[in-house]
Amino acid sequence: MYNGIGLTTPRGSGTNGHVQRNWAFVRPGKKDKEYRAEDDTKKLDAQLNRPPNKEILDHDRKRKIEVKCIEFEEILEKQGRTPEEIKSQVDSYRQKLMGQGKTDLAKDEFGRVAVRETHQIAEAQQQKNAKLREAFNISEYFVEGSSFDCDRKAKEDLAKTVALQKELDAQRESLAAAAAAASTAAAAAAAAGKDKETGKRYALLRTPSRERDDGAGKSDAAAASGDERDHVSRSDKKKKKKRARESSASPERRKDKKKKSKKHKKER
Repeated sequence: MYNGIGLTTPRGSGTNGHVQRNWAFVRPGKKDKEYRAEDDTKKLDAQLNRPPNKEILDHDRKRKIEVKCIEFEEILEKQGRTPEEIKSQVDSYRQKLMGQGKTDLAKDEFGRVAVRETHQIAEAQQQKNAKLREAFNISEYFVEGSSFDCDRKAKEDLAKTVALQKELDAQRESLAAAAAAASTAAAAAAAAGKDKETGKRYALLRTPSRERDDGAGKSDAAAASGDERDHVSRSDKKKKKKRARESSASPERRKDKKKKSKKHKKER
């Protein structure tokens, strides 16, 4: 017996007790693997190399600057400065921090980037890729898959022109939007200036209209005629009901009614 396999003792088995593997056993083959297509790999690359949102990063940077400004303001208040001095110094400190531009990402004791937010991680990855590109002397407008292509330089130049054209279009759109906003503000200011120059306001005159009076008279007449019609219709309905009862009554009942009416007349 070896490793729990085989007979406890070879006595009476007609064998020497040697354990060996089964040569007739066929191992099951590996299952077919589903390999990723090119579209799936492109999607994964796009997700990994997704650029960070600049607006969110700028918002976080401004928030950190405001936190520093509040801390500086508290220090000045403890020192007993006047509100005007505090405001001027805090404004100058804020302008100084805003002028510094982008702040360095937080790093741990080993010099590694220690960030947890998604957009900050994407920014750190972008900086890392830029350093690696500079180390290998790879162009910023490098086209993937063109390393061994004879027209590599032409493709890079084309990509560069397309990127520059996009930047120019974005600048033109921003300038046009700023000009439109300035023109609307100038028009509003000019209209406000004209209103101030004239400065005339006329009171509203409310005169009674004849149409309403005529309409009121007509409505009263219509209401009176409507009441008369209702009264006539009610009386007609009563007469119709009475006739229907008389027509539906049996001849014996009619005789009884005639007798009763004669008795009433005699009593009168």
